[in-house]
Amino acid sequence: MQIKEDILKIKKKLASKTVFKIILVPVRLLTNWIRLVLKSAYNILISLYCYKTIKIYLCNHFTIGIWKLYKKRTIFPHPVGIVIGFKVDLGYDCIIYQNVTIGTKDTTNYLTANYPRLGNNVTIYPNAVIVGDIYIGDNSIIGAGAIVLSDIPPNSIAFGNPAKIK
Repeated sequence: MQIKEDILKIKKKLASKTVFKIILVPVRLLTNWIRLVLKSAYNILISLYCYKTIKIYLCNHFTIGIWKLYKKRTIFPHPVGIVIGFKVDLGYDCIIYQNVTIGTKDTTNYLTANYPRLGNNVTIYPNAVIVGDIYIGDNSIIGAGAIVLSDIPPNSIAFGNPAKIK
């Protein structure tokens, strides 16, 4: 017990010294900066390897991960402004155009929230928004500017705000 108290006293004395603060704070900031640079470099290399362009990483927000999208054979004809949440369940061979958002309604509890599930061969045209605990069926098409808040059956077309099924 005495040893712990002595260690705490030493830490308090060191923390009160301005020289210690001057050295320790930049080291912490530098390690965080290096960690961020290495993570960005890794994501850039993955983007180059998978999609042969750095634009995938720089112009989009894929918390789902570029590697996972590549394994699902997802195609991005115009990869700009796409946001895909990390728990979104994508099917194989989906085509996603520019400015599409796929995520959750619950932004305060996004770690435990429910995300959309997309079937195979789903095509999502520009400016579509898909949010909530919904399922988009296989071979479905989401029209440009559609806001999808409910399930879409397989082999159907959804368009409008809110999305209507044809």
